[in-house]
Formats: sequence, structure tokens, C-alpha cells
Amino acid sequence: MRAVVVGAGSIGGCVALNLAEQGVSVILVDGQDPGTGLSAHGFGWVNAVDNGSDAYFALTAESLDAHERLAARTEGEPWLFRRGNLHWADTAAGADRLAAVAAGYRERNYPVEEFDAERASRELQPGLALDALHGPLLYYPADAHVISDRFVAAVQARCRRAGVEIRTGDPVAGFVGADPVRGVVLASGERIEADAVVTCAGRGTRELLARVGADVPLVEPGDEGTLTLGLLVRTSAVRAPAPVERVLHAPDLSIRPHSGGRLVLHCHDVDEELVPGRGDLAEQGRSAALRVLERLDGVLPGAGTGVEVESAYVGVRPMPADGMSVLGWVPGVGSLYVVVTHSGLTLAPVLGEIVAREVLGEPSPLAAAFRPERFAARLA
Repeated sequence: MRAVVVGAGSIGGCVALNLAEQGVSVILVDGQDPGTGLSAHGFGWVNAVDNGSDAYFALTAESLDAHERLAARTEGEPWLFRRGNLHWADTAAGADRLAAVAAGYRERNYPVEEFDAERASRELQPGLALDALHGPLLYYPADAHVISDRFVAAVQARCRRAGVEIRTGDPVAGFVGADPVRGVVLASGERIEADAVVTCAGRGTRELLARVGADVPLVEPGDEGTLTLGLLVRTSAVRAPAPVERVLHAPDLSIRPHSGGRLVLHCHDVDEELVPGRGDLAEQGRSAALRVLERLDGVLPGAGTGVEVESAYVGVRPMPADGMSVLGWVPGVGSLYVVVTHSGLTLAPVLGEIVAREVLGEPSPLAAAFRPERFAARLA
């Protein structure tokens, strides 16, 4: 069997790898170097997500184990760290909200521990500014994080060893055939024929599917109710009172360890200040990154001294219209499989396993709730 995977980010790389490891001849194509894309810059918090959906919780919980399986197959510098994440609040309302979230996880038997300020500073992160703490700190020991650029590089390297042909710099412009799809046409005009095509094109999904008369509706930047723009700030090396080894969710700043003593910072409220459609998102990101960095000392006093913004990346999250992942064969378009979701770094390893099995004819119960057919009424 021969397959083309469109999109060489975290999900496309994992799909291509799993297909190749099961004997499929795979070509992985992307218009850009995956090291420059959203996957390589993502926040990389990996956790089971309790958003009220049993199916989504099961999918994300399984991805924690899938990350372990993938890490055992890749080489080079480690990229997966299962060291948990720590949340806390500085208002009574914030503490109530976190307590309600923790209660939901406990109902699902997902581990949550409570720490007071002294114990958290002693055992989890010395030097935290906790004078305004309300309620306990909540620690999720099963959570993990990935160093995103290492993850993408490790998957690409493993793909090459598994025989995947990786083609970048020549984007997919269309498909060979429509029902069934029998390959892709690149912008250069080259045709690559295949028995199946899997599109993992993120924000480019709608444009590609439109070429065969199909669609998966995505939330667009500026739409009300869902935030799609996200700013990820990578710092220079930080001299904190002690190294940051796990994800920290402070009231106004989220922190993830990166390589070389650097940190990745994110603020939801700063994301909300970004203005889509102005054509200057990169400049907006650079300006906003300085405001994000200023918050570091409020979480780890003294940690921001001498620290600079190494990169400010503004990405657009590929968010399906109902907020849930999309996995499955495109209705009415034979041999074309679509994957599009937010939280790509969280889900990529398990989606790689699922999609490879389904392309080879073995439907996955974990994917049953996420089929593109649920948008049929919109598409009609």
C-alpha cells in the first residue's frame, strides 16, 4: 500500500510514522519546514482533558500512554517529561473554579493532589510567589509536557529511519481524482499517486477539502466565543531560584520548561488582545511578548532578571467548529482521510496510532465520536 500524508507537523509526522512501521510506503509532504510551524512552537502540555465529553477524556487519557510508547521508539535528546503540572489561584472565585475542575477529575479517577504553600515550595517549585494564594495548590502528577521542537525533530528522524520520504517546500495544491482520491498534485505540478491520502493540514484543511467539494468547518480568527490566536513566548535562559521542571499554571501566567534553562510562557488574556486581520500579527506578537515576560517575576521573583524574549510565535489554532477533534474518511470522497484538531501536541501520538489502523481497515472505538459526518447538516 502507498499513502500520502499531507502536513508534516506533530500529527502528520506521527501518522506517517505509524503507517510506515506497519509496512505502508509513505510520502509526507508539506509546504514548509515543520520546524518553523505551530507544532514546533506549541506549549506542549500533555494531559487528560475533562471538558464534559467522555469520548474526549478517553482519547486524551490514552494519548498520555501513547506518548510513552512513542518516546520509547525515538532517539536523541529526551522530549517527554512526565512531571505533572501545578495550578493555583489568587482569588476566592479562582480557587472555587479550580476546586470544581479538580472534583471533575477525581470523579474520573484521574489523580489530583493538594499542596499548601510551604510543601509546594519545598517539593515542587522553590521560590514561588504565593503570598496572595487562595485555597490549596492543585497538583496533577499524571500530566506531562513535551519540548515541542525536540518532539517534532525526533518524530521526523524516526520517520526517515522507517523509510518515510519527506518532501517539504512544495505545498499540495490539489488531489488526483475525487471519488476516490488517488494522490495529490503539488504546487510545482508534480503528481504523487497513492492508494490513500491522509490530510493533517491544520488550518489549511478547509482549502484542501474544498478542492473535492468537501468541508470541515473551523472556527475563524475573530469569531466570537472561541479563541484561535495564541502567542507562545520562548525566553532566554532563566536563573530561577531552582530550575522549573514541570508545567506551572499561575493565575496570570502559564510556564513550561524548555531546553537549556529556557522557558515557554503563555497568557490567555494576552491572546485576547491580539487583533486578527490587521496583517501585523508578528509585530503584535513581539510587542505582547514583552508584556508576557514582565509577569515572570510575579510568579518566580528574580527569575526575569537579565532574561530576554528569544522568540514570539503567534499561531492560529486549528479549531473545529464544535471544539472537538475530527477523525475519519471524508464523506463522499473515497480514499481521503481527514484529521484536524486543536491540542495537536497532546494528541499526536495517539492519533498517529488510530489513523494508521483505520487506513489499514481497522476502525478504532476511540475515534467513533469524532467522525466528520457529524457536520453533514452544515455541509448540506
